[in-house]
Amino acid sequence: MKEKMQQYFNTKYDSALFMNQNYIGEEKAIIPIYLHSKEEIYSNFDHNHFLLDDNLIHYIQNIAYYIPYDYSIVLKFEGVVFTKEEKEQLVKTINDQFGLIVHDMSVELKYNTWKAIKLFVVGSILLMISFFVRDIDYTIYISEILSIAGTFSIWEFVDTIWFDRKRKKIDKMNAGQLYQCTVVFEEENEM
Repeated sequence: MKEKMQQYFNTKYDSALFMNQNYIGEEKAIIPIYLHSKEEIYSNFDHNHFLLDDNLIHYIQNIAYYIPYDYSIVLKFEGVVFTKEEKEQLVKTINDQFGLIVHDMSVELKYNTWKAIKLFVVGSILLMISFFVRDIDYTIYISEILSIAGTFSIWEFVDTIWFDRKRKKIDKMNAGQLYQCTVVFEEENEM
């Protein structure tokens, strides 16, 4: 059983080869979006067509996650014929939707920075107080509690700045890559 577990652990998959074979061509990453009807594009609750369907967004984001940042993304809609106004509305909606995600990521990164600063300051102050209080009679327990709280705060600072921030930066870059995507339409009569 241990050999099987090691075999599973050591399994490698060439995601770059998969992306090159299926999505990347001519220095662009093409995400094909085949539609059966125009109703699949927008949220069922939005008659003004300002909000894309969650399934469509997740599909685009799931593929775009693996696309290297060297490539610009092209969203290629096919299967349905669009009027000029519908094309313009769809391009605007896609830009607005991913632009909002970029904005959200910027806000989250700012919040992350302030959270990290506060955790570091609070942790440092608690640790300093714990070291000063340690020498006073009958305060060893208070000193230990302050030391534990300060250490925990510093650890949360490291987790926030190191791990959370890295994930948020990746999410922002992915959203930025999608915000700057190109939208093309392949009409049925062109096929």
